[in-house]
Amino acid sequence: MAEPARRRLSPGDRRNELLALGVEVFGKRPYDEVRIDEIAERAGVSRALMYHYFPDKRAFFAAVVRAEGERLFEATNTPPRPGDSLFDQLRAGVLAYVYYDDANPHGAWAAYMGMGRSDPVLRGIDDVDNDRQANRIISRITKAVGSDLDATIARDLRVVVYGWLAYTFELCRQRVMDPTIDGDRVADSCAHALLDAISRMPGIPTALAEAVDDPAR
Repeated sequence: MAEPARRRLSPGDRRNELLALGVEVFGKRPYDEVRIDEIAERAGVSRALMYHYFPDKRAFFAAVVRAEGERLFEATNTPPRPGDSLFDQLRAGVLAYVYYDDANPHGAWAAYMGMGRSDPVLRGIDDVDNDRQANRIISRITKAVGSDLDATIARDLRVVVYGWLAYTFELCRQRVMDPTIDGDRVADSCAHALLDAISRMPGIPTALAEAVDDPAR
């Protein structure tokens, strides 16, 4: 019986197909158990073509994580509704993060577990993702305050936001490992945690203190 003809895809579509397969495979098995040849075989392409797109497994996995980061960044872009407080905005963003993980369990698992964050390439991806998320959050806070913050307060705020991103990442990672953890409680906890941390920054101006006033306090 003749083999089925290989599908002709544009380079961009082929790369996206390979990344989607990577999400599925890395989301089910540890990194060390995955072979590039396996991805190529499942995609119906040659090993040489696979290496044309990705020079090695590490680069392939990094591309999978990067693509997941892009999708997550878009998924958590939750424009504020009229009348939303900062708490409402933060909670909506974290809840979007939780929903994304629910809808994309393989991608979430691959991004959270993978090789771990000791790899410098993955650390670089994390840095880019954290910068973008931090800038988005700080922009929302500055808009709520209604004016620019002085240099010291802006520096301290950035430090707090980066610490909060790590906290949120870990809570969501724990929920991927144990889906019985309530997503609404995770969103509430994360939103309260950031507002509380900002309110405890020394010397914050009245406008910032009012903007982060936590409805639960």
